[in-house]
Amino acid sequence: MKTPAITLLFAACFGLLACVGARADVKLPAIFSDNMVLQQHAQVRIWGKAAPGEKVTVAPSWSRKKQKTVAAADSTWLVEIATPAASSQAVSLTVKGRNTIEIKNVLIGEVWLCSGQSNMEFPVDRDTTSRWKNAMSTVKQELQNADYPEMRFFRVEHQLSPDAPLDDCVGTWEVCTPATAARFSAVGFVFGRKIHNAIHQPVGLIQSTWGGTHAESWTRKEAMQGDYYERLRADQQAIIANLPAEKERYAREMSAYKAALEANPDTALKVPAKVKKLNDNLRMSTLWNAMINPILPYTIKGVIWYQGESNDSRPADYEMVFANLIHSWRAEWKQGDFPFYFVQIAPYRKQSPTLREGQLRVWQKVPNTGMAVITDAGDSTNIHPRNKVIPGERLAFWALSHDYGFDVPYMGPVYKSMKVDGPVVELTFDYVGSGLDSKGEPLRGFVIAGRDGIFYPARAVIKGDKVEVSSPQVASPVAVRYGWDKFFRVNLYNREGLPATPFRTDNWKL
Repeated sequence: MKTPAITLLFAACFGLLACVGARADVKLPAIFSDNMVLQQHAQVRIWGKAAPGEKVTVAPSWSRKKQKTVAAADSTWLVEIATPAASSQAVSLTVKGRNTIEIKNVLIGEVWLCSGQSNMEFPVDRDTTSRWKNAMSTVKQELQNADYPEMRFFRVEHQLSPDAPLDDCVGTWEVCTPATAARFSAVGFVFGRKIHNAIHQPVGLIQSTWGGTHAESWTRKEAMQGDYYERLRADQQAIIANLPAEKERYAREMSAYKAALEANPDTALKVPAKVKKLNDNLRMSTLWNAMINPILPYTIKGVIWYQGESNDSRPADYEMVFANLIHSWRAEWKQGDFPFYFVQIAPYRKQSPTLREGQLRVWQKVPNTGMAVITDAGDSTNIHPRNKVIPGERLAFWALSHDYGFDVPYMGPVYKSMKVDGPVVELTFDYVGSGLDSKGEPLRGFVIAGRDGIFYPARAVIKGDKVEVSSPQVASPVAVRYGWDKFFRVNLYNREGLPATPFRTDNWKL
């Protein structure tokens, strides 16, 4: 039996209307969901998609002022809504076009983005799905009291886009409970809890992290210009182009290797080199495209950042790369020089001191940044220190002091100047607080050199707000270094308990 033409025509028209109707629906990105936190005292950006020319109205429950706009030719729309002071009173947001979306249980408070690689990514509790089994050393006590209804989490799920920015991500806002805190960034959780308990206001934390990734992966393509980036781009493209040949080479060499072993099991043979490849999460801009652009331009208070370990293969360039990332993020968010607080990477047996120096210089040069020093939290055998309370709280100290008006210490001693008096070098410091301290032990971690550039272990003694350094092996010193190694145990603090950052007084080529 043949289908009547009128039936076919009706079906076609109905399908067309269904498609038009679907396209006409107002849509919001995942970052807007029930339980979200909006930044207080701000013109927050609300955006989404609708049919070109469709009228869109955004109505906040806390105000009679509705914002109206029309979707552009590319289907995008954006409005700005004024938010009031922080409050524990839940509000809602209604977005209306040809359909209506209501976002409920919304809080007004402080919003921070938590980003970086694995040391920011590791959750409070152990992630059994990950090959990295790291968890906080204090996980039990952290979770037993982790009911904070006014703390909310949004975790951007892993996704990749090497070639172009994405419009949306996967994720949803969750209220802080022991179950949701267990899955969230440990450093982010500690930071947020410290802020929340201090200011007694709602706190929203957005986590966008991926372990083992470079800063260049988190930077927009257009922001990476110059010789360094061109060389890196060429290197990456060469690896990608050569991958088929590399796989063939490996298969051929492995076949020969196995045959040789089979013929003579006792022979000593070199195992073929693994295939040289570039994981997509290491490609330039791929995480910016997939995990930062989708949450732009969600209004934030600032950023906390923990990354750098994976850039250790190019430590001398990290100062430039990291500073460029900060500048580019600020340019994209269009919120001025918002706070950007980061962790100076911990001592570890494979971590270059040059990279820490680069981080120090970024803090010293880039406005409205802060550096949490964690020289007392390193593990010689594990690049992932398990005491995540230390970096989380020290990041919070920066925010409490600079953004929330608390009189709290936030930085340990920072080398300022030196004066040579015969065989003794006198060092002065900024951020000494109420005085220098070594926690009752002789100072460790100082080395001293003369003009020959050979460094020797030094005797270091606190003299008031200064440190005097000397060695019987160096009669005429010209340079001092402190904590200048991959892994070290040092103990210069201020009396507020914050450690000194590693430093060197020389500018000799490394």
